Amino acid sequence: MSPASFDGAHATIRSAWTHVDGLRIHARTGGRTGAARVRDVVLVHGVVVSSRYMVPLALELGRDFRVHAPDLPGFGLSEHPTDVLGVADLAQTLVAWLDHCRIERPALVANSFGCQIALHALARRPNRFDCAVLQGPTFDRRAGPLRQGLRWLATGLREQPSLNAIIIRDYADCGLRRAAATLRLALADPVEAKLPHVDVPVLVVRGGADRVVSQRWASDLVRGLPNAQLLTLPGLPHALNFSAAPQLAAVVRRFLAAPARRRPAGTARRAEKSIASFDSATAMLRASARALQNRGMDGLGAVPRPLAPLAERLVRPINGLPGAARAEIYRRASGSECIPPAELHRVSAEAIDRWMVECYPWKRAYAGAIVGSSSGAVTHLAAALGMPFLPQTVLVPVRQPEVAPDQPRHGMEAGRGPAQLLLDANPEWQLHHMHDPNQDRLTLARMAYFRVKRWRLGEAKSSFLAATLPRGATLFISDCRLRWPVTRVGERYLFQFGALGGMTADEFHADAAWDPPAPDEQAPEAEWGFEPALLDDLREFAERRGLRLRRVAFEDPEDLSPLTADLYRWWYRRSGWPADRLLVESFVLMDPYWAQRTGSVPLWLKFPVEPSAARLERYLQASEPYDDIRLALFSHGADSTGLAHVTRWRSLLERTTSSSWGFLGVDAERFPSDFASFGRFHHELRKLDQGRPLPTPITLGELDEFLRSRVNDPGVMWLDE
Repeated sequence: MSPASFDGAHATIRSAWTHVDGLRIHARTGGRTGAARVRDVVLVHGVVVSSRYMVPLALELGRDFRVHAPDLPGFGLSEHPTDVLGVADLAQTLVAWLDHCRIERPALVANSFGCQIALHALARRPNRFDCAVLQGPTFDRRAGPLRQGLRWLATGLREQPSLNAIIIRDYADCGLRRAAATLRLALADPVEAKLPHVDVPVLVVRGGADRVVSQRWASDLVRGLPNAQLLTLPGLPHALNFSAAPQLAAVVRRFLAAPARRRPAGTARRAEKSIASFDSATAMLRASARALQNRGMDGLGAVPRPLAPLAERLVRPINGLPGAARAEIYRRASGSECIPPAELHRVSAEAIDRWMVECYPWKRAYAGAIVGSSSGAVTHLAAALGMPFLPQTVLVPVRQPEVAPDQPRHGMEAGRGPAQLLLDANPEWQLHHMHDPNQDRLTLARMAYFRVKRWRLGEAKSSFLAATLPRGATLFISDCRLRWPVTRVGERYLFQFGALGGMTADEFHADAAWDPPAPDEQAPEAEWGFEPALLDDLREFAERRGLRLRRVAFEDPEDLSPLTADLYRWWYRRSGWPADRLLVESFVLMDPYWAQRTGSVPLWLKFPVEPSAARLERYLQASEPYDDIRLALFSHGADSTGLAHVTRWRSLLERTTSSSWGFLGVDAERFPSDFASFGRFHHELRKLDQGRPLPTPITLGELDEFLRSRVNDPGVMWLDE
């Protein structure tokens, strides 16, 4: 085998030979050198195969540890004893080899049959090892030889094809007689009897697509071990050490408390393929960026501009389908954005930030910028001020079809493995795993909602702000202080059951239909809340660049909507425009550019739910009457608790003094399964265009003048840092 180098580790993987108990043993060793205290990790291969298929994992772990991957006697390049060695003999040889090489208290990482050898060694010599990772522990003796063979064939289809060449070579080295005899001994090994005698910490790792090792069998092993935990990585096969080495290495590093390793820049997943296109943060970023470029949000900004009219026409026939067919299309369309869990280690926070800032023009100076919580009102404020908006939170949609919407505990447990991969690759993120079976029933059937919040400003955003904000500019913080009860799963990993919409947090946890994990703290709400850990970086950046730092604090994402609507009305009149048309937007059905082009005063509502209907009602009662009111309704496909039906919205509008009102892009007969509204909204909004030029952006002085005229804005505070 040729030596393999490691970036920054100054080490190679090389062959080494030793004599143990009269047998010549081959091993592949190497990894990190030069540090005073480098941890030893010993890789134990499976049945018939050798350490050849451990090389991908050795390459990954070698950046942080000294790695050793022996070929056990009778396998690979090691000497073949006359007799076939059983589990106990192989474990004894492994310990003897460690003694000979003077490897003190290593961490064991074993795959498949190697887990049986590791368990025997751990039970017989518990003080000899520090801890163990058992990946794909076989054999489940309850399955029987025939079923196990069929499972091997099924899971083999999901492995990397190049593994087959290694297996064929290792089988040739081993020989059929030894292979068959070893398999018989492995199947007869009483694994359960060893478990109570293993005192060291153990992590059991299972690939979600592993048909050899069932979830039930892995769970049984964990229950039998005194100090163990189970981690499942959805969508991955049996031999993670070969077919998914980066993902397994990330898990092992976390278990061994080693620093996370970033993937090289060239291997990062594309930003547009890492976050949801039809989520609030993505849509509001695109809306803000396009408004600064005098462009609209045709196709919600997710469709190339030349194709947007065609896409809008294509979605309209969907409403003619039966309800079940419409729901399935919606479910599959949202699921098409999901990331396979095996790809999460390639998602890059910095790559996503680079994509964000590249949405904006760099060759201009802005009077300010807004960073923080997403809100349609914040987006309209940014567009009126001619400023970019950079959200703190984005949605990483993860493929997870095996979790039912009404199983929040299962959802939390299934999310542990994928979450670890994502967080290990991105130490600047905090993950809020959101599970809302009320509004998100259709999408939860195919995906997990991983909302991630930045703790640090990051290089991409810092560079953009430094290049576009002159000294004396204002950096606004959009600070939504909405909090939600959560269950802490890890240092940067929170599970949130329920979400802001038609139900309160108390109602979610009181509903007998669900059995969610008990919350143990309050945290910023997953989608809308601002994580204050980012404040330190913002303050330091503003001070260093000579910027004014100003915080806009509000309790609910809608709290800023009445103020922003009144600001637009004041702005239009100041510009000599009529201000008699109200545009009531809903979630991602919003567009700052076309609101300005059509002379519409935007009142953004988060969802078509009863609290939002009450917000509109209060605004209409308190504001000067409008001559024209247009109302959009976002369809999420579920007749969820708290949904305000079309009759509620119509009765609201009928009580106004408006001489003209109507729905904008809404099929009242199909709502809330009116998925064609995504195509109709912008088409019908553009029809309101009167060909007027855009008004001149509001200056910061004018903003302050407007704010001084406000007597009271409930829930909103403007704070100078």
